Amino acid sequence: MAEKKIILLTNDDGIHAEGINALYRNLIPDYRVYIVAPDRERSAVSMAISLNHPLRIRREAENRVAVDGTPSDCINVALQHVLPHPPDLVVSGMNQGENLSFDVFFSGTVGAAFTAHLYGTPALAVSLIPRMEPGSDPAFNFKSGVEVAVPVIKRLLHVAGNEVVYNLNIPFEPQGPVRVTSIGDKRYHPEVVEMQDPRGRSYYWLGSGSPDYHGDENSDVGAVLSGYPSLSILRYDLNCDTELKKLREEFK
Repeated sequence: MAEKKIILLTNDDGIHAEGINALYRNLIPDYRVYIVAPDRERSAVSMAISLNHPLRIRREAENRVAVDGTPSDCINVALQHVLPHPPDLVVSGMNQGENLSFDVFFSGTVGAAFTAHLYGTPALAVSLIPRMEPGSDPAFNFKSGVEVAVPVIKRLLHVAGNEVVYNLNIPFEPQGPVRVTSIGDKRYHPEVVEMQDPRGRSYYWLGSGSPDYHGDENSDVGAVLSGYPSLSILRYDLNCDTELKKLREEFK
């Protein structure tokens, strides 16, 4: 009998978030699944790591560990000190909120996947797009998320490479099958609100504002705006060959 493949789950919403636990419940029958996740929410920290304080871990079960650090800290701790063997796939999520376009630069969910990628481990980030209703908190459809994410995970376990990071975004009510997409354009214009404390000193709240979305049907933005789950690939390559050539010519 073949050994079960190993999946490591993490997130930036915290170890008790519904998204990560919904994935765990649906994957554990077929795989060896470990959860190593932050002990509380650590959203929008990208690939930040903790350098100025020691990391503490809390073992909640044999295969379930909470870390008082960032999502990237969790990957480092998991791969070096928690898992008995390297995982076949790291899955970060399901995040409560989308990670489209430029979101990937500051997302803790995607940051964890990129950290796994730096170890040479195939990695997938999974994010849920909420339903927004005036006067209410965002609503998330974890059932639909699982129905889309689990088949994608099963396929990636057989075909995923470690040269890229996979990024899956799932609409609240998917209208069709997963589309394989490129990266669209989503730009924020955050509102910075100045207020004063009781001593008359200024402080500031930074809001996300309302982003502008642009992208054709083959982009992640275009797909989800049409109601389709989007599966994109991200590559950790910051070189710009054309511009590099021009700059070299300029500085000869």
